[in-house]
Amino acid sequence: AMNRTIVATALGATAFAGAALAWRRSRQQELLQRIESSNVIPIITPVIEIPTAEYVLSRMEHMPLDDVTLVLHTEGGCVTSCVMIADALRKFTRSTAIVPYMAISGGTLIALNAKRLVMGRNAVLSAVDPQIFGQRARHIPERDEDGLHPLAQEYDSAVSQYLRTTLTDRLRDHPDPKALDRAMSVFMGENAPHAWPIKATDLARLGLPVETASRQWAGLVDEYRLAIDPRTGLALRGGRCRR
Repeated sequence: AMNRTIVATALGATAFAGAALAWRRSRQQELLQRIESSNVIPIITPVIEIPTAEYVLSRMEHMPLDDVTLVLHTEGGCVTSCVMIADALRKFTRSTAIVPYMAISGGTLIALNAKRLVMGRNAVLSAVDPQIFGQRARHIPERDEDGLHPLAQEYDSAVSQYLRTTLTDRLRDHPDPKALDRAMSVFMGENAPHAWPIKATDLARLGLPVETASRQWAGLVDEYRLAIDPRTGLALRGGRCRR
């Protein structure tokens, strides 16, 4: 009798867990569908690569209105991909970048090109200076044994120029002519490690407008991450992960 009771209890618990999982999966699928049919584009992925840019540009191209919101949660990635997304973002009359937790490196470059920047209370950005094989481009010596110095110079120069254009636009109305140089120093990481956190208060001191994000955006990131199988990069509904 005791064994039958234990088995019945275990089966009941398994059924409950299965029902709970099915309910969560249903919620996650609804979330993904709502995102796909809105003006919100999630860039919620550890690394922004070419497929990420393809997805984001495709969504932007078919936006019914001149209004887009990017939700960023990323450690950065391919410079080309990030610049393509940032360029496309610039073309919108109304654009918002929401960073509930973090948008590091290339994610920061994208976020800075939105008309509005909205950050969670603990959210951070970082420097955007390029890295090659994990090494900051500007630290690669001229006599590097792998011959990477010319490429490193090209990347560092290109990103620096792109960042200057971005910050010039954002600081256009700032009364202090030195504001641009201060911001360039921070976002090129001249006095800190590449991924050193840059908080909303730091941006405010630089004269860069930033708003506080509602907690619902952190909840969206949490749910979206659960809706993606980290082992395969596939959405649980069976489609490709929209990274």
